[in-house]
Amino acid sequence: MTIHDRLSFAENLAREAGELATTMRAARGGLDVQAKGPQDFVTAADLAVEKLIRTRIAAQFPEDAVIGEEGGRHGNTATGAVWIIDPIDGTTNFMRGLPDWAVSIACAIDGEIVLGVIYAPDYRQTLVGHLSDTPEARKNGKILKTSSDGLAKNALVAVGWSPRTNFKEHADLLEAIISKGGEYRRSGAATIGLIGVASGSVDAYFERQLNLWDAAAGIAIIRAAGGVVEAPAFTPELKTPAPFVALARADHELADFLRLAVV
Repeated sequence: MTIHDRLSFAENLAREAGELATTMRAARGGLDVQAKGPQDFVTAADLAVEKLIRTRIAAQFPEDAVIGEEGGRHGNTATGAVWIIDPIDGTTNFMRGLPDWAVSIACAIDGEIVLGVIYAPDYRQTLVGHLSDTPEARKNGKILKTSSDGLAKNALVAVGWSPRTNFKEHADLLEAIISKGGEYRRSGAATIGLIGVASGSVDAYFERQLNLWDAAAGIAIIRAAGGVVEAPAFTPELKTPAPFVALARADHELADFLRLAVV
């Protein structure tokens, strides 16, 4: 199968997965929330959606490996095709009925992420991107391009934070963005921030400690939309959270500051 075939498969699967999550959230007792750590939750929907995605991949691509947030690693993730999935990014938002959550599905070939799909059901937004042939990204069928504005005084930066990093240091970074003339937003789901960068509504996204499955699909989509992702550790072999920066353009006035911010 071609990259385009895989992308079409992932797009359809992301929508199916998102509808399952939405249906389970609406059902009485459909979530069964459990805590994995401080403000880190897993619901029955997370588990069911990941099971659905893994089942579909195994049926269509039985030789491929899979990395998922809830189910871990299966197969040889060092070579060949590897699917990287986050069944529900933004679980806290999802379980509280907030719209900032999404299904994220990416595929890497021989260590390089080559395609990604993000489906945000409550926004009815489907973003797809591929890096084969002529790279291309689309949102609901329309071509995506990242923002061309490189000025700090106009900048809107999406930020991510988790208890893995010091909050005082994070707050200092936010203060620095404001002092440079920019503004910031935190949605509580990396995929939503990455949608913003790919769509041109946000100029950058950064997080000091981000997991592979949160970012993989967004990496392909942003690069295909003309943006820059500076996250060399984000390959299928990444097993721990790592620094992540996505930029609408490499020469943005805040680019050097954000590069240093995640170190």
